[in-house]
Amino acid sequence: MKLVSRLTLASALAIVLSPLAASAADLPQARKLIDAHIKAIGGVKAIESNSDGTTKATMEIVEAGLKGDMTMYQRGADIVMTLNFPSYGETKLGVIGDVSWSIDPQNGPRLLQGKEREQLVQQNDDKYSRRDNSLIASATTTALSDSEGRACYRVEIEWKTGDKIADCYSVDDGLMLSSEATVSSPMGEIKQVTHMYDYKAVGPIKMAYKAKSKLAGMTQAVAIQSYDGAKPGDEVFALPPAIEALVKKQDAAGSK
Repeated sequence: MKLVSRLTLASALAIVLSPLAASAADLPQARKLIDAHIKAIGGVKAIESNSDGTTKATMEIVEAGLKGDMTMYQRGADIVMTLNFPSYGETKLGVIGDVSWSIDPQNGPRLLQGKEREQLVQQNDDKYSRRDNSLIASATTTALSDSEGRACYRVEIEWKTGDKIADCYSVDDGLMLSSEATVSSPMGEIKQVTHMYDYKAVGPIKMAYKAKSKLAGMTQAVAIQSYDGAKPGDEVFALPPAIEALVKKQDAAGSK
């Protein structure tokens, strides 16, 4: 016990995993790992049919001591998310038709552009979520790795857009345990690592009921509380007046 207590996490994992170490040639193919995950969460048809509903969750910003309620409404390709921290205020963002937008206490109303918009749209794109081959330039299994102590195979993916991510698929059941990406924000590009836990049924598919993300030195912990598969009302997807004003301003500028 004394010896183990003196080891760093990295060295301890190296000792545990060393008997399992494999050369690149011995690692499972990336596509097989991706497909095993898709099968484990319900299959392609289930993913494609999961297009409507309301998910309620809690989010905690651990280092800041903030905890709030989060609700995500989905109707086909349209999504609206609200996040309310009592001591900070409400943040809203959405993708409604061709308009991607956000409103938060710090930055106010904004129309999302460029990478920030692209990444938000991708989050609700079935082809991206199932790592469709038509979007991928390369996918390679690079190592036997771990997600907070859980053994998994690391798959590094380069999209045809040039963006890169890295997923890690469980050695035991094939489920995705973590994903790494560089995300765009008002503060610039930030590396984000998300670990996923406690997969359960959400409508026709399984989702991680708990997730922990690390970005910009802050830990975000999300826990799903409930899911309702009924289609949200049209009023949910009405553009907020402040966003409507920005759209009109943008259209007017474009017509000049």
